Amino acid sequence: MGAAQAIPLDRARQIRGEDLAQWVVDQYGPGPHPAVVIGSASGGAVHLAAALRAPFLPQTTLVGLRDATSHPDDPAGAMQALAPTARLIARNNPELAVYHMHDPAQDRPMIEAMAYIRLKRLTLGRVYERFLAERLAPGASVIVLDCARRWGSTEVGERAYFQFGCLGGLPEEEYFDSGDRVARYLAEQDSPWRRWEPPTPDARRPEAEWGFHPALLPDLEQVTERYGYCLRRLAVSEPQDLSRFTADLYRWWYYRRGLPATRLVVESYVQWDPHWILRLGAVPFWMRFNMEPDYEELARYLDEGEPYDKINLNLFSQGLWSPGVVPVERWQELIEKYAREEGEIVGVDIRAYPLDVGSSLRYQPAYAALPSRQPMPAPLAMRDIDRFLDETDRAYPLTWR
Repeated sequence: MGAAQAIPLDRARQIRGEDLAQWVVDQYGPGPHPAVVIGSASGGAVHLAAALRAPFLPQTTLVGLRDATSHPDDPAGAMQALAPTARLIARNNPELAVYHMHDPAQDRPMIEAMAYIRLKRLTLGRVYERFLAERLAPGASVIVLDCARRWGSTEVGERAYFQFGCLGGLPEEEYFDSGDRVARYLAEQDSPWRRWEPPTPDARRPEAEWGFHPALLPDLEQVTERYGYCLRRLAVSEPQDLSRFTADLYRWWYYRRGLPATRLVVESYVQWDPHWILRLGAVPFWMRFNMEPDYEELARYLDEGEPYDKINLNLFSQGLWSPGVVPVERWQELIEKYAREEGEIVGVDIRAYPLDVGSSLRYQPAYAALPSRQPMPAPLAMRDIDRFLDETDRAYPLTWR
């Protein structure tokens, strides 16, 4: 499936950042929109944007390129094979930084047939700037989501970089200093390697998938000043730092609307659906992946917060037992422990997980099948976020200014 979605290497010269930006803005109506969220990606950010009825314009977009010649466990070879293509894309798109991200721990089934190229916008560009100029209401808020996550990477050309590994079940240092756990994993995968020997990073840069590149800020400051918008900056250290904040904000919002807010829906990676969260009157809690750090974050949230009657959990399946994957039995035990009435894993074939590749097609019907329907609410206002932060006594790992 991944190889079928990827484009041939010889078509890489046709990649244009403005075409991708046009696809993004085409997902939204003409407005006028009261707000827009722009910058780093996260499920928490998507739910925040949905509550505000604000379009989300990502700084980073993904392109898959077919590559069946690079071995997942040979990062130096993969870098050399794709470096000319990364440089070509960067030359053709001076407004982009180009990241070739290679992760044999979590993306192994995919990178056997394709390469992940992430394109990080350094300037607003014609399409995004026109969207801000023409589709926002007078005095609208432009929320910049700034995730400070960095990762070691290697420069392969002007604005072109190679990143080995990404956030998941392995800490960054274990990608570059393989130990017994990596050796066991490689043996299980029948790899001819027993350790990874990646290129030595020459700098720590914005992480390819989640990090925000601050080069975009001057354009945003100029555009918001020119059109009289209010620029707000929401800064976090990690992509998952928004999850607890967004969940608590939704619960506070539901209480103000007279809703019970007793159902929690836990989502992971790209499997989220803001529409059904709002229709269900559910509280969303987004996990970056299905790994041990995500399990621990969810456990802390459930242990420290007000309890829920029902907890529904959906898990992303990456197609293999990556280092750090939490077995489905532990997830089930966790939600049953904290749900007062019902803890249920939904949209997942628990016998196949984490090889349950059909889960990407199954999670939305599973949400739709949950009982309880609520009318779509009026948008949350910017002053509501300010009021929530004034009223709460909980400290969140973010800044809002």
